[in-house]
Amino acid sequence: MSKDRIEGIINHHTKQVYKNACRSLFERHKLLLSMQICIKIQMADGKIDQDEWNFFLRGGQVLDRST
Repeated sequence: MSKDRIEGIINHHTKQVYKNACRSLFERHKLLLSMQICIKIQMADGKIDQDEWNFFLRGGQVLDRST
C-alpha cells in the first residue's frame, strides 16, 4: 500500500472513532477527547515527548520549598 493510502485510512478511522465516541459524551467532555486524540497523534509523530506531556499534566515540581 502506498503511504498516502495508509494516511487516508488512518485519518478516516480517527474521525470515525471521534464521531462515535462523541455520541455518548456530554458537550463539555468532547473538547477533552479532542485534546487527547491530538496529543496522542502528535506524540506518535514525535512532536511532543513524554517529558513535555508530563510537565503539562503535573506542572513544574518544586524540590526544595525553602528557597
